Amino acid sequence: MALQIGIQFGRPTVYVSVEFKEVYRKWKARELTAVEAMQKAGVKKTSFYKLVKALEEETANTI
Repeated sequence: MALQIGIQFGRPTVYVSVEFKEVYRKWKARELTAVEAMQKAGVKKTSFYKLVKALEEETANTI
């Protein structure tokens, strides 16, 4: 019943934001450690690396 009316279950989806892209750039330039980047982005370890993978795949697909 709930699924039929569009109620979502589970954790909210995390998306690559403009702020995350800036943190990612600094992390790749070694201006931030991974832990600092996670804290600035406001995400946990698993979400951080998931977003990194998504951003790198997005970048690879645009080239």
